[in-house]
Amino acid sequence: MITIFHGDDLSLSRQVYLSSFEKIDKSQVLHLDSKNTNLDQINNFLQGGSLFAESLLIAIDNFFSISKSTQTKLIPLLLNSKVNIVLWQDKALTPVQLKTFPTATIQRFKADNQIFTCINSLKPHNLSRFTKLYHGVCAKGLYDLFFYLLKGTIRRQLISRSSFSQIVLLKTYLQMIELEYQYKSGQLSLPADIALERVLLPLLR
Repeated sequence: MITIFHGDDLSLSRQVYLSSFEKIDKSQVLHLDSKNTNLDQINNFLQGGSLFAESLLIAIDNFFSISKSTQTKLIPLLLNSKVNIVLWQDKALTPVQLKTFPTATIQRFKADNQIFTCINSLKPHNLSRFTKLYHGVCAKGLYDLFFYLLKGTIRRQLISRSSFSQIVLLKTYLQMIELEYQYKSGQLSLPADIALERVLLPLLR
């Protein structure tokens, strides 16, 4: 059986994905990601556990980020195997991608619409509206997901059209990278949501 976890709510999709196999004996799980997926390793895992196929599980992070040439070899291997397979992708997949595994069980995790409304309100001279929406997003405990999606939005605007000054936009992006590092390393001296709000002020004024 193949199960695919994907969607905009990365935190929840990841949590459910990991919980689907974290209680299984590690010797029965082959957990790979797009950067270290190895065909020989998968083949050895399948052949070595052929007598207990129903209790084995292959988990692959970001399968659809693997090179097309490797995917082409992997897909029939996974489709024809008798072990359980779980795949996780750090974004919402397209219908074409999902058709790669036509019999798979699909679990999609949609982000709260309020997040996208808030991101779309990030415009010059829109401080009041953005702040209200942003506080609502943080009150729902969605800061981490919001940060991830906002960072991607700003990165895209840096290489395309934007209503913001490119200089201010670049400065904001670099400050977000530094904030993220301090947040994850425990070096941030104030709450992350407040720190991010301060970083975004120059864009909104």
